[in-house]
Amino acid sequence: MRQMDRKIRILVIATNRWFSIGQFLSALIRVGFEVAIICPPGNPIEHIRNLSARYKYRSWRSENSIRNAIADWKPALLVCNDDVAVRELHKMYRQACIETSCPESAALVNLIQLSLGDPRSFAISTSKSRQISVALTLKIACPPTTVLNAYQDLDRHLGHLIYPALVKSDQSWGGRGVRTVHTDRELLQAILELSFPHDWPKSLKWLVARALTAVPVVWRPPLPQDLNFQSYIGGRPANRAVVCWQGKILAGITVEAIETDSEFGPTTLARIIEHAEITETAEKIVESQRLSGFLGFDFVLDHANRAWFLEMNPRVTPACHLRFRAPSLAAALFLKLTGEQPSSEIREVPEDMIALFPNRVSTKSGQYSYFDDVPEEEPAFVKACRRAQFRRKILGWRKFGGGRQINGSARKSPIALLPEGTNDI
Repeated sequence: MRQMDRKIRILVIATNRWFSIGQFLSALIRVGFEVAIICPPGNPIEHIRNLSARYKYRSWRSENSIRNAIADWKPALLVCNDDVAVRELHKMYRQACIETSCPESAALVNLIQLSLGDPRSFAISTSKSRQISVALTLKIACPPTTVLNAYQDLDRHLGHLIYPALVKSDQSWGGRGVRTVHTDRELLQAILELSFPHDWPKSLKWLVARALTAVPVVWRPPLPQDLNFQSYIGGRPANRAVVCWQGKILAGITVEAIETDSEFGPTTLARIIEHAEITETAEKIVESQRLSGFLGFDFVLDHANRAWFLEMNPRVTPACHLRFRAPSLAAALFLKLTGEQPSSEIREVPEDMIALFPNRVSTKSGQYSYFDDVPEEEPAFVKACRRAQFRRKILGWRKFGGGRQINGSARKSPIALLPEGTNDI
């Protein structure tokens, strides 16, 4: 392929206030990319040093915000921080394909395709049920999954389902669209909860769903499309973060969760591992879909250490900035696009056990030796993250406290047996 200009511009798109990618931005900058971000005002990632440009994202004019940032920054690549950003790019791609006679639209089509890969994979990359279907055709081990599209589908399966199980909204993220169920009644309530808008408070959805379980079907909200009923597999959550280019993985790193901050929350303490089955699965899916960019693959490792594929996140995940005994993902992408080794590389973590910033809080168990992944070189970013965490704790948006233990000698939390596919390790 023709080598690109060594000074490659990347625009990172963040439509929410997730700030776990702050160190990933630093990694891109350190290896030699020129990086700009578009994010909502107040996102701590605004404080990352040496960003070349900052643009404001407005949710009520989402597409215009992104288009204007692209037009002004003129990036060579786009990188998505979250699922909404991915869907916005897919939508923009479809619209631009209709207007290919316009030079700007044609350039946008090429940019999105270069950044995300084969557009035929777009519908699959944002659908959990389609990802499972693809994995099965590739003979990848997946938990048995039933897709429900209507209450009639549910009625046909009631009495024949095996519990416990997970119910997942097909187009959800961050653990909000996942519920654990043990009975038919819990299944119905979980489905009703997932019928409401994704950003409603979970407690409100729980109350309304509980009330609706006793009313006739005609009064209930429509069932979400492609709701997944996934068989339970006991084990440890694991994730492989990769960077790929036109169907080939350039670099990756695999971690398993040791502690999480809640049942379906992000990982706070992780261990870097090597697992051939996880590596092979990621390679098969990336090659079959001809994907490009940064991705995360979620698995559960059962008690025999077999890897069961759960889902793929078509975006940056919190492990993307880690480097351990290998080149970083950012450096691998830089080498691919320029043909040159980066003049500087990100720090290598000295231990395979890592306390992930900003999710990590001090453990009281004291039984682990780990590397504390606080980006001391980004003091303004760290300070902004602490302020954001404090505000969330005070306002009750999220619980911050001792992590839930998954592995180790003291297995007291039910999370120890949950194969959560949206942990975003």
